[in-house]
Amino acid sequence: MVVTTDIAILLKFFASKQNSALVNYYEFVEYLKRYAQYHLESQPELEKFYNNTTEILREELLKLTDSNQVFIISPTSESKTIVVISFLVDKYAARYKEMEASGGSAPFPVVRDLPQKIPGDKILVFHSCTDLLVSLFDNQELSDRTLYGVTFPNELPTILFPSSVPVSLLLTLALKKIRLMLNKEEFHDYFLKKLKISNPGRELSVENSFKQFIDSPENSLEAMKTANDSFYFWSQLCFYIRQDYEKVTDYTSEDIAILQSVHIIEVASNYYRNKSQQEYQRSVALKNLSQLLTKPPYYFTYTDITRFTDSRGIPLLGQYTQDDLNEYLEEITTNAKDGELPEVLTFKVEPEQRFYISKKRVVSLVLRLCSDAHDTIRHDVTQEWFQALKNFDTLPEMTDQQAFEKRLGEILKATSPILYALLGASFLSIVNNETQESDIPGAARLNLFHHGELLPYSDLLMLSRQELLTDARILLPFWYTIPIFSFILGLFLRRSKKSNKKENKEKKSAPPYQQADDLMPVVDNKTARRLDFKRAATTLEKQLIPPNSSLDRELAAYLSQWNKLINRDIRDNLTEDVNSFIRDYMRRVLRTLPASHFTRERVHELAETLVKTPGMQRIRDHDQLCMYVELYIIKLVKNL
Repeated sequence: MVVTTDIAILLKFFASKQNSALVNYYEFVEYLKRYAQYHLESQPELEKFYNNTTEILREELLKLTDSNQVFIISPTSESKTIVVISFLVDKYAARYKEMEASGGSAPFPVVRDLPQKIPGDKILVFHSCTDLLVSLFDNQELSDRTLYGVTFPNELPTILFPSSVPVSLLLTLALKKIRLMLNKEEFHDYFLKKLKISNPGRELSVENSFKQFIDSPENSLEAMKTANDSFYFWSQLCFYIRQDYEKVTDYTSEDIAILQSVHIIEVASNYYRNKSQQEYQRSVALKNLSQLLTKPPYYFTYTDITRFTDSRGIPLLGQYTQDDLNEYLEEITTNAKDGELPEVLTFKVEPEQRFYISKKRVVSLVLRLCSDAHDTIRHDVTQEWFQALKNFDTLPEMTDQQAFEKRLGEILKATSPILYALLGASFLSIVNNETQESDIPGAARLNLFHHGELLPYSDLLMLSRQELLTDARILLPFWYTIPIFSFILGLFLRRSKKSNKKENKEKKSAPPYQQADDLMPVVDNKTARRLDFKRAATTLEKQLIPPNSSLDRELAAYLSQWNKLINRDIRDNLTEDVNSFIRDYMRRVLRTLPASHFTRERVHELAETLVKTPGMQRIRDHDQLCMYVELYIIKLVKNL
């Protein structure tokens, strides 16, 4: 034995020498003194046991009692005795090994097998067979600290089960006991006949399962874990065995072992069946998740993914765990074939905002977003240049292509951050190459690069600097095209600008009190009211529109839900009628409605009022139409 200062180990060693779990306290004190004296030179820490044996042992025994490793009998009398539970654990673990070696013929150890002086109700940790086996199937840590008392229904004797024995051995022994019983000719034919009668049309399958269990018991446990048909087989077999044995009035030890084994097998069969069902549900849910990642809008945050639902509207998170989801996302974003990217990629719009996107959808999404951004950016640039030309200014991007590309990038970042982030992603060139080399029809046309360089923003967005400049000039009043008049007007405007710049410069250098006195309203009441409404509409837009969508996209989605007419002309006419009705109504409302009252609740009330009108009530999808009206009102007010 290795020299140690662990009292639990010394107690177990002393009990083994005596071959008894009952250790006399005073004999152990003397043994501890001799042990400490003998090994003091090699283990100086034993000095505390030699000089102050009783006090140190009392403190150590309190700790072991609190952790249920020992139990003290008659703690205040001359016959003070220590029950060493780890010795009992090893003793009954040896019994289980003997049972395994003998083929499972010996009965399970029960409470009455404990030594007479040992109080079973004090040293055993009692659990029902179902609760204990399920907890140990999920996670078992082998140790010599606990002796379980496994209870059964119908007042069957409680089995002793050591924590150092794998729970799979208990199940294996139960299977062996059932097999030994079925090997007897009268039981073999009797139960096989019962199973065949209850399974008409499946007699051959039942006979094969029965024969496999009898001939290959070592494979029965694995079959129970993996084969779906075995769950039904074991359920029926256990039911018939229990049904017959419960009719017996005077049980032998063999009968009791059979009933205990039946209950153990039923618990295991139900556990593995439920686990198999959960695993199947988990795999189906993860498959649905994989498919949803390839559907619009194609890019998702982690929060979006946790809200995915199946075709029945049931959340996928719950069909798999949070850990399953994290593990799956880690796998699909890191594992890849040699020389290829993972199936799902990630990119960031902001430092804390990560998006997931299927590799197969990257190029097509970029092209779609470019198409969506075309009109918006064209309008923004045209209006910006129009205002500059109106003031007789010339912007660098009007004449310089490089400055034009830079300005497009700035506008793109503000108006379509997802597209801007994808165009700047490090994986885009590799995805583009993989797409070109794929078997996708028309893949050659989906090229975002030229000679290894990303196409300019103007090419991706299909915007021509010259065309935009022409569009901006067309918007100018006609007198801007008269050379003499435009020259005179430009002269005055430039002079006015210089005067304003000078005035602003003087204001900046003026004392604070003078600047405050010179401040005057820069807009009239009508303009201020319009700005207030626009701010309120922008606030509502942020509340109602998901971060990965836009107002126009949501309007289109709800439009397709309530306007399901097949004929295109009729469908467009209905849409325009509804939109015109909303516009006419809002013109009247906005004359008297204060901007401060343009809230979520007020917009909903307005939408409900419109939807309940006789003309609108003919449209069936009330909720979708109401939401469409709300969004359209916000769009109208936003564009005042």
